[in-house]
Amino acid sequence: MRSFLSLLVLVPALCIGPAVQAWTLQGQVVSVVSGDTLRIRDERKVQHTVRLAGVDAPEKFQAYGQRSLDSLRELAFQRYVTVEGVGSGSPRVGRVRVEGRDISMEQLQLGAVWYDRSRAQSLPETERQAYAEAQADAKLRRVGLWRDKQPIPPWEYRAGRRK
Repeated sequence: MRSFLSLLVLVPALCIGPAVQAWTLQGQVVSVVSGDTLRIRDERKVQHTVRLAGVDAPEKFQAYGQRSLDSLRELAFQRYVTVEGVGSGSPRVGRVRVEGRDISMEQLQLGAVWYDRSRAQSLPETERQAYAEAQADAKLRRVGLWRDKQPIPPWEYRAGRRK
C-alpha cells in the first residue's frame, strides 16, 4: 500500500516535467552577432550567446540586415547589461537591459527589427502589447526597415532560402 501511495505522488511529478527556470545574467557585451543576438561575458569570464526576447532581426544578407546589426552594436557593444530570461536552450532568449533601457524596445522603435510573437512567450502581456505598438509606430513613421514599401520579415526570408 505504501509503494502504491508513493507511485501516486511520484508519477504526476514526473509527468509535469522540469519546472521552467528563470535566470538572470549580468556582464559586458563583447560581440554583436546580429541585430537580435549578443555575446556577453559574465564576471567569471564565461561567454553566453543571448538572443533578444520578442524580436527578430533581418538576416545578414537581407535588406537592412547590416543596419540592424550596426544599430544593436551602437546600443549595446562593450556596455554592461542585465539579461532576464526563462527556460534553457542555446542561444538563451532574454530581456536585455542597458542602464535600465529595454534594448528590444529600442530596436523596435528604430525600425531595426520585427516584433516576433514566437520569441515573446516569456514576456508579460503588457510588454508584448508595447512591443507590437512600438513596431506599429515605427511602421507609421517609416523609420528603419519600414522605409521599404514591402519589407520581408526574416522568418519569411529564411523560409524562402530553405526551398
